[in-house]
Amino acid sequence: MGACLLFIICAGLMVSDRGAGLTGVAFSGDTNVRIALATGQQSVSVAIMKGKYTLRDPDTGNLIESLSEGQSVRLSPSGAGLGIKRDGADSAFTGVRAFFEPGNPAEDLITYSSRSYRGVLTIENKGGALNVINTIDVDLYLLGVLPLEMGMSSAPSEALKAQAVVSRSFALNKKTNSGSYDMAAGTGDQMYGGFSAERAHTSAAVEATKGQVILYDGEVIRAFFSSNSGGYTEDAENVWNEALPYAKAIESPFDSAAMEAAQDANGYPALSYQWQVRYTLKELNERIRVWNSDNPDNRINIGDIRSINAGSYMFDPDSRKITDRQNKSGRVTRLDLIGSVGSCSLYKQNIRSFLGLRSALFTVEPEGGVSVMNGAGVTVMLNNSIRESFGIIADGIASAINPGSDSYYVMTANGAVEMKKDAASVVSAYVFNGRGYGHGVGLSQWGAIGMANKGIDYGQIIEYYYNQNKNDGRLAIRDIR
Repeated sequence: MGACLLFIICAGLMVSDRGAGLTGVAFSGDTNVRIALATGQQSVSVAIMKGKYTLRDPDTGNLIESLSEGQSVRLSPSGAGLGIKRDGADSAFTGVRAFFEPGNPAEDLITYSSRSYRGVLTIENKGGALNVINTIDVDLYLLGVLPLEMGMSSAPSEALKAQAVVSRSFALNKKTNSGSYDMAAGTGDQMYGGFSAERAHTSAAVEATKGQVILYDGEVIRAFFSSNSGGYTEDAENVWNEALPYAKAIESPFDSAAMEAAQDANGYPALSYQWQVRYTLKELNERIRVWNSDNPDNRINIGDIRSINAGSYMFDPDSRKITDRQNKSGRVTRLDLIGSVGSCSLYKQNIRSFLGLRSALFTVEPEGGVSVMNGAGVTVMLNNSIRESFGIIADGIASAINPGSDSYYVMTANGAVEMKKDAASVVSAYVFNGRGYGHGVGLSQWGAIGMANKGIDYGQIIEYYYNQNKNDGRLAIRDIR
């Protein structure tokens, strides 16, 4: 019999599983951010949609090409440098990166992969493959973020303003002086669609909050957010590792606004608040196979799955170990998988990854099976049929349960009840009844919409989710320009 312990801290999280890098930072004053639009590309084609651009070597400042509206360039790796093709003519550039610099960063537009972008576009040869990076002022960046993060036209303006301040804080906290870029244009950080995604109503929210960020004790916070916290947000340490004073669990009854909104054909947004997933044991075994293929260094070696148990426990941020104390939100932080040849425990974000669930806020309901109280006083599901199980009789000897009969008897408050041995005596499936969408730390986007619908302004929304309505002065919204 073998057992394994899997515990990986997931990075980053519309859905927003935004994750790693949990410390606040003092802001340096530079409001440009670098966004990776793509990495590991073997060729990159760009076209000038509007205005004039120069293609330059950022390390020397030397001019490579001058480009006008309608012209296009294709770049590919060439040794450690770049191969450049324009108008059918090939040229080589020995620098590791080149950037397309607009004459007017706020107005000129460049197109890559069917989307147009403001700002500077850098093409970098990184180990023989190309990274595509958009360097842009944070407020221009947000014009392409808000429509993808909270872009529905029915979203109230105060919720959009809250998201603008949250997204700006998130972005500026992620700024770093190392590496090639600060963030990626996806759910691991923030969804970003450039100029092509911009919408008037979301741009108005960016303009109304221009330059504003969330400070806690004078530092820009890592402003976590998710689509829907399912009625209760979560402590950061129960999702990642570090405890943060502004990332604490609080009730979020406003999340039910998702149930009241107009629904699409798939049941969204109601399914962001309440959902159900059913897996047969066969399907759970297939999920183990897929997990092992994707995680060869952290395999689940338990044979065929027989049963699962879920627990909602707090994590100690100092010891980084699970405790026996229940967490406030009810999110599952430990999932025990019991199989034919061993057992395994999954923790935190790995639970969602393994099960493919919208959030970790769920209960588990077995279909079929018999539960018994073991010698330690813990109720567990039998792994075998009643026909294959044994009980301890009065003289201490293990004996088959009511041998020779198709029935057995259970003593209840109403006396002995006859049970059929073959009536679903083994679990055949598990139903996961859940709430929420995302990790649940920080702002709930649907909660913000629900609060705004009740007339609550964006400053109060931010105070609620990032300072649990303490109003103690430690959290502030400031214009950093």
